[in-house]
Amino acid sequence: MKKVVIGLVVIILSITLLVTLPFMFKSNQEDYIDFSKVSENVDDNGKDDDTLRIGLISVAGDNKSYILEKELANYIGEKLNKKVKLIQKKSYSDINLLLKNNQIDVAFLSTGAYSLYEDKESLELLARPNRGKAYYHPIIITKNDSNINTIEELKNNSFAFVDTYSYSGYLVFNDYLKKNGTTANKFFSNSYFTHSHEESINQVINGRVSAAIVDDWALQYMSSNFSGIENNIKIIKTFPEVATGPVVTHKNYEDKEKIKQILLSIDKDDSIKNVLSQLQIEKYEETKASDYPDLISED
Repeated sequence: MKKVVIGLVVIILSITLLVTLPFMFKSNQEDYIDFSKVSENVDDNGKDDDTLRIGLISVAGDNKSYILEKELANYIGEKLNKKVKLIQKKSYSDINLLLKNNQIDVAFLSTGAYSLYEDKESLELLARPNRGKAYYHPIIITKNDSNINTIEELKNNSFAFVDTYSYSGYLVFNDYLKKNGTTANKFFSNSYFTHSHEESINQVINGRVSAAIVDDWALQYMSSNFSGIENNIKIIKTFPEVATGPVVTHKNYEDKEKIKQILLSIDKDDSIKNVLSQLQIEKYEETKASDYPDLISED
């Protein structure tokens, strides 16, 4: 009888734990945006003329930058007297696909995503951000106390890339490796994609990977927003500058000139200056196709 009672108590306790544990864990979690789930579904039921559909990949990839970028998107919508649907995707190529299928009206593209876009003639370049400069440098980083100081010393180490469509986070270094007669699979002990400059930087700082390639603005942004970043990172290679990623729309989009003027004059509006400042954007300036490298997708 005693054994039966003990068995029943164990069963009851087990059931209680199964029911309550999820709530215990949930209550201890901080509010954050899971970028694998944040993407809004794209309606395929036809275009809503009262809604501006904006697609983007957050360069930094953190919760704060997403919130700021949403404020920027809402600002553009307010100026157009339109509702805004912000579509956040994890993969750069996903945004390109939405643009190609006319499922978004405006896209904040990375340099690589624009350079790899198959039908550039169908796009209208609106502007590109100026963060004190309208270009950036891809950089290879490692921990400050690492004994790695050159690209050659990266051989047989672990490495983090950002995305296959990221110029600074993959394409420029992949091209470098090919020109030197090797590939990532042959050169590194292992390599993978984080889909975020922020995550690549964190992977290096936490020692999960020996080195990574990101853009210098992403490192600057993180250093400004998170203490201790700059002191834990060293740069072992700086690649030549390239234009910052453009804001684009379709050639036939009816509000393209309005959006272009909103962006080009945005630095004159005090109501959005705080958002721009936190994104470290001084202004938007005109850009053209020749500002970007001509790349061919390996997909």
